Amino acid sequence: MKKNFLLSITLCFSLLFCLAVPAAFANSVSEDETLNNGYSITDAYEYPLQIDTGEWKEIQSSEEKVKVSQIPESILYNMTTEALVETVMNYPLMVTMYAFDTEQAGFNAVYSTFNGLQELTKRSDAAFELERYRSNTALLKTTDTKIIVQSYYAETLLAAIGSNSRVSSDSVITPNFTNSSVTTPRGTSVPTFKDLTWADHGYTSAQGAAIQAQFVAAFPNATVLSAQNPSYNCHSYAWYSTSSANTHWMNSSSGYRTDGSYTSGTARVGSKVDYGAGDHSAIVTYVGGGSGPNITVKSKWGHNGVFSHNIVDSPYTMGAYSCTFWN
Repeated sequence: MKKNFLLSITLCFSLLFCLAVPAAFANSVSEDETLNNGYSITDAYEYPLQIDTGEWKEIQSSEEKVKVSQIPESILYNMTTEALVETVMNYPLMVTMYAFDTEQAGFNAVYSTFNGLQELTKRSDAAFELERYRSNTALLKTTDTKIIVQSYYAETLLAAIGSNSRVSSDSVITPNFTNSSVTTPRGTSVPTFKDLTWADHGYTSAQGAAIQAQFVAAFPNATVLSAQNPSYNCHSYAWYSTSSANTHWMNSSSGYRTDGSYTSGTARVGSKVDYGAGDHSAIVTYVGGGSGPNITVKSKWGHNGVFSHNIVDSPYTMGAYSCTFWN
């Protein structure tokens, strides 16, 4: 009886020990995962095509640029947030945030097509890591325009993520300046804002130049026709006046298309272009042959300069090609 009792006690202790070891091990793993946020990749992702290479220049459409710049899921979901922030900062098309009427609209455009930014917005420590990245960048005291613009990226992402409105379609600039208007060929009044300055956009002229330099790098096949200008935008340029003395910022060009001033049709030199979902306007300068969109246009990219470019290679065609032509 005594022997059986001792045996039972021994078996109980053995069982408790066997149960305790896996439990202790599990707790240890959980703590390690907590310390590392559960991510194993600590280095930023290196994009297969860099914007300063000949291979990047060979790409003829923005949609294709987007496709080759997505982050493989096996890497994306295993990167630490710090590594993910650096990866997002290096995204070849991140500068396209500044081609729209507001930074929020630009954020929405990039968010809709880039899986890295989509993942970053899901991270609870995204704001912390973005702020740390911005602070570290500020300490560099560099004249490198790429690094300077990346600090702007961090500021824009912090503001956009904090606004809780990243899926908003509102791209109308806040009217803190003079209300004005222009008229269509048929006399319809189209509201505008007049005499915008860099301060209205939240930038200095030097910062605007740095942003434009990144556009030139990201879209090497586009040709710069004029320097950056905060006073007028793409709609005003295409539908109202192509003069560099234009002082009207137009949030919508719909009045020109709905009052009969123009009718939709096929593309020809001089046609106005409505990019639809891309919220952009352009003017056709060349129409080539073939079945594809072999069309060259000129357009103003937000507060940046006027560019001549393939109709499908711009900040406004990162998704499907869906333009209409007006004559």
